[in-house]
Amino acid sequence: MNSGVNLLPWREQRRGRQRRRATVIAAVLWLSSAGSIGAVWWNLDRGIEYQKSRNQFLTSEISRVEHQLQEVNEIQNRKEALIARMEVIRQLQADRVRLVRAMSELATTIPEGIFFSSLQRSVEGISLTGVAQSSSRISALMERLADTASFDRPELNMINVGDTEEFELWVSFVRFNESYQTSAANQ
Repeated sequence: MNSGVNLLPWREQRRGRQRRRATVIAAVLWLSSAGSIGAVWWNLDRGIEYQKSRNQFLTSEISRVEHQLQEVNEIQNRKEALIARMEVIRQLQADRVRLVRAMSELATTIPEGIFFSSLQRSVEGISLTGVAQSSSRISALMERLADTASFDRPELNMINVGDTEEFELWVSFVRFNESYQTSAANQ
């Protein structure tokens, strides 16, 4: 017998079926792999697009919040400027009252025989230059100024003795809160 001759055709048919089955299985596996890869790619692409849309939303919201913060800062700056103006106005009102009261008290405390040649006002007090008939009248003026509600700590800076005594006197203001409390307590 010939060993290379296949006398049974069913083996050929079985090999053909196995080849077809292997080809079908390979095609199915290849298609399922391609489908799986496509599905994964599509899912990742959708996730990337979704994340991009979220990032865009967050960027727009951040810019909106930054704009609002800028407006809040501008409002805060305007508020601080208004508070500073209000403080200046309050200080001016207090100085006006203090200055009027101080000038009134200065006019009533001047003893006879003292004449002022100049008066210079600063934030801290008043510098008075004048002429007096005697040094005792200057002392009396200093005592009277120390007893007022508006002035505190009179200091004699200069005195020139001659026919009349020329003097320079510095009197500091009592702070507004102290003078207000003192005048309120007296009433």
